[in-house]
Amino acid sequence: MAKKKYRVAGGCQCCMTCLYQCPAKAITLIEDVSAVIDPAKCLGCGRCYNACQPGAIEPYETEE
Repeated sequence: MAKKKYRVAGGCQCCMTCLYQCPAKAITLIEDVSAVIDPAKCLGCGRCYNACQPGAIEPYETEE
């Protein structure tokens, strides 16, 4: 069964909005350059995706 997860595709402006929205604490900032979402921690809730103003986060399907 496919499960929806999220990843930072590009265009991250390091505003940290997604970081504050993630209930699983799956998002970290890498050297003030970009956010990174840990797929093992991502719940697939979409809160980061909905909060991302520059549209840098995208959904994808996984078979986990």
